[in-house]
Amino acid sequence: MAVKGAGVGRRQHTHLLLPHAALDGPQRALFETALRPTGWVADPDDSSSMSVRWNRGRAALRLQTLGWFPLLVTVGPIGKATAAHRDAVARLTAAVLASRGMSFSDQQLVEYLPQAQARWQRALLERRRLSTAERMLQARRCSYCASWSDTSATHCAGCRRRFTVADDTEWDATVSRASATVAEAEAVLADLARGVVLERLNGASHG
Repeated sequence: MAVKGAGVGRRQHTHLLLPHAALDGPQRALFETALRPTGWVADPDDSSSMSVRWNRGRAALRLQTLGWFPLLVTVGPIGKATAAHRDAVARLTAAVLASRGMSFSDQQLVEYLPQAQARWQRALLERRRLSTAERMLQARRCSYCASWSDTSATHCAGCRRRFTVADDTEWDATVSRASATVAEAEAVLADLARGVVLERLNGASHG
């Protein structure tokens, strides 16, 4: 992902894009490392999975998620901005740029938000495909009664019919298709998290 200049200036909020799927542990640790040396402490009462709040004396700073795949956040003061807030935002921006991220202007944010929604919808689709394919690898389905059985079962858990050679052949083909789907869905999700443009992902087949 290309890196653009920070341009923090005197804006109340700064918008940052990171080549990762979501606001997970490693990303939170990145932000903590950037702010901790100057006395900012994560609010222990803030348990949100979408945001992080830091306090420094009476000053408070919030980072809020705006999009996923890749992670898009906006960060700014809670209340009136001070020099401490601006220094904190500059530190966060530097950490993001050093991690191959980007800083967005307000105009860039407005232009990107529709794509952020499209990217999340694509990620949901790939996650559903991944979940379905993984289920097919964890259990085999009876072609007669549609019950699920353990992959090593010789008889159906529902109708107790013994699996035939034809059933085993069909199961092998199902495993092959499901394995290919898992690999493809994982690759697309990784590309989405890195910021690969949607147009370049449209060639992926949907198994």
